[in-house]
Amino acid sequence: MAIEEMSILINAILCVLSFVLAVISVITVILTLKQNGKMIRISNAQISEMRKEHELSLQPVLSFSNPVFFIEKPRLFYSPPESEYSIQSRFGFEIEIKNLSSAVAVYIICSGTIKANDETYDSCSKQINILAGSPEKLHFMFLEQKRGEVFSSLREENTNKLLQCEVEVVFRNTTGGAFRMKKHYIVNPKEETIGEIKKWHSIVASAEVEYKEELNRLRASHGKDHVLFCKLREEINKKEENENRININCVELDKFFVYESISIDEYTKVKGQKSFPTFIGFNQKECIANQDPL
Repeated sequence: MAIEEMSILINAILCVLSFVLAVISVITVILTLKQNGKMIRISNAQISEMRKEHELSLQPVLSFSNPVFFIEKPRLFYSPPESEYSIQSRFGFEIEIKNLSSAVAVYIICSGTIKANDETYDSCSKQINILAGSPEKLHFMFLEQKRGEVFSSLREENTNKLLQCEVEVVFRNTTGGAFRMKKHYIVNPKEETIGEIKKWHSIVASAEVEYKEELNRLRASHGKDHVLFCKLREEINKKEENENRININCVELDKFFVYESISIDEYTKVKGQKSFPTFIGFNQKECIANQDPL
């Protein structure tokens, strides 16, 4: 009996020791995995930091200059898809962009926005493939949704309600980095231009009433009454024979300036949200403005 009891005791001790060794092995594996995971995270962070440093090693420095908001004199316009005729002024914003650094900027997506009172108008965007030394002139046109809203904003005496322009560019460098730059401007007309702005505003605001009969006849013709179109166009043009457009200087708002690095995913997202003009070729019906009325 003593030998059997001793054998049982030894087996029990061996089982306990085996269990203890198994527990120690599991704990060792867990600690090793945690340590390896920590080392991997540190390595990945270092690699990401090195990659970011490489992406930012060639950082282009872009600059805007000569911002100008302009108004074109009221003219007669025809929109074929809707067979719609209207007398209005076109509005636009021009600005020069230049790369001041030796690092090349590529795939620059440029877009413009204006804010008139509570209305915001976006333009089509423009892409510049490469911007190195020579400056590029950006030209944005805006379609007014509410008739006279832009004119009203230009005539505001409250500076907080004056027309505002924003230009935004997102771009990349040659090492894989992406950046965003924004600038805001206030359009502040000079005293000598206010009179002309009021005159053009009056022409646009009264056009639907003053030329109601002619516009309705043109709409009913669906673009076929070329004689009436040319006659009304000439009559509108005679209302302003001195100036074809008014240029208004813009004042920069420094507190809204943005210059930051962004991820490639964010760059791709911004690009996907922009609208770009599409060239549809020359095989289109001739514009009625160029047709011989006879």
